[in-house]
Amino acid sequence: MDKPLQILFVSGDPVLQSEAHSALNGIPNWQTVPYFAHGLDEALDVAVNRNPNLICVEMEGDVRELTSFAREMRATLPETAVVAMYSPVRFGPEQSEGSTIIEVLRANVQDFLRRPLSSTEMRQLLDRLFLSRSAQRKTAGTILSFISNKGGVGKTTLSVNTACDLALRHPGRVLLIDASLQLGICNLMLDIVPQASLTDAVREKERLDETLLRRLSVRHDCGLYLLSAPKDAVEAAEINDAAFARVLNVGRRAFDFVVVDTFPMLDGMVLSLLDISDLVYVVMQGTVPTLVGASRFLSVLDAVGLVNERQRLVLNQSYARFMGNLSPADIQKRLGRPLDYVFPYQKRLLSAMNTGRPYILNCTRLFGFGREMSALVDEIEANREERQADEGPRPVGEVVEGASHE
Repeated sequence: MDKPLQILFVSGDPVLQSEAHSALNGIPNWQTVPYFAHGLDEALDVAVNRNPNLICVEMEGDVRELTSFAREMRATLPETAVVAMYSPVRFGPEQSEGSTIIEVLRANVQDFLRRPLSSTEMRQLLDRLFLSRSAQRKTAGTILSFISNKGGVGKTTLSVNTACDLALRHPGRVLLIDASLQLGICNLMLDIVPQASLTDAVREKERLDETLLRRLSVRHDCGLYLLSAPKDAVEAAEINDAAFARVLNVGRRAFDFVVVDTFPMLDGMVLSLLDISDLVYVVMQGTVPTLVGASRFLSVLDAVGLVNERQRLVLNQSYARFMGNLSPADIQKRLGRPLDYVFPYQKRLLSAMNTGRPYILNCTRLFGFGREMSALVDEIEANREERQADEGPRPVGEVVEGASHE
């Protein structure tokens, strides 16, 4: 085991601290760092700030407080295991041991420990919870970038709808980052009023971790998390390449998919994003001036080392057909490369933007925009499955790093 397992014990019993130390010292195959809280309110603050791997909570009196705490931990720290500690002698005639355990299990408490704590039961608990959990390596999240050489081509529309479609399949595992620093509108397209932004994540870069990143993001009802753009140009000026890369790296540890909407400019921040992106979607429209610019833009991407295997050319036909309209075949001939995705014109996308309800959440998948988006998301999932297969199993006993506090 390379890193210590962080365990938070919650109890008002002063004897528990020495009891826990004695039990843990008798487990040579697990490296652990315990710390303690005297009540659930204190435990909530410690857990949010420290992100422990395991929380052991004493069942005392009315179990409704414990079930409420367990549900809150499940929502706030989904990777943290919650275990209930109990003494069988505390159950009276009106409260059976079995019925209480069933009630607590319904609140997502994952296991139980008897008091007084013993090394044998503690070792068995850690083996159950963490050896099986760490049998497979945690694959870093897939980073998906949407870029363009000019604004108004539908890049934000596609990034928001892609994130929503992914979240429908993987609720709670998708982060949408609005990196269009001065003109970000992802929150408007999702009808979200953010309380924090990308700037807040950058300001906290020294202590930014998976838990804090989730707290700074806003969850949409489709299952995605949004880290909004800065509220103005003054806040945007605080974000530099290194700080943005730090946010991305934390994001790919906390989420399976990180979708990034960008400003139409190939600056240092976007270049740092391209370096670690798994797939880059170059969005364009089918008008001659736009295609001329896109052709030059692709040449620049080649020059900075973004290989074609990671590029996806996306034609967004965000206008009705007209006389002299360029066909996908015309565009492919002009670019000298095939288009990977062609999104047809859909008038209802405009009303979806006005209502803050992304079109993909209610559209059909049999044809048009919905079918093309499904194909795009299918490829994203296949790409991630290939990466997971390539990485193979993780060593047994390796656990997630946490901070110690006692």
